[in-house]
Amino acid sequence: MKRRIAVTIGGVVLLLAAFAAAEPAASGALGPASAEAAVNKSLGQGGGAEVSGAGDRLGGLLSKIGAPVVIAVAGFFLLGALASRNIGASVGVVLITLVALIFLVSPDSIESLSKGLAETVF
Repeated sequence: MKRRIAVTIGGVVLLLAAFAAAEPAASGALGPASAEAAVNKSLGQGGGAEVSGAGDRLGGLLSKIGAPVVIAVAGFFLLGALASRNIGASVGVVLITLVALIFLVSPDSIESLSKGLAETVF
């Protein structure tokens, strides 16, 4: 059993090393023309960027980035719990991940659920 876990961990490390050594995708750096256009656009709006709705945009960004990160971290925890044959921890990881994903992916449903509970209780 210990050999199997060691081989699995070695395989994961080898896979991560292969991804790290892989050549990166095309560079996303702005060229001189598009950088100049971005500066001119910013200066045309009074010298600054648009800040109205920044919280909504940040929330959208966190929802897009947060869900894959939560899934990846939960996957690592779940693999560890299953490797040690700890079913209770596995179920806990799954439940916590589901709640976190509901908050990240559909915050409006949580808001309506909490309002409904508050109206029922109070």
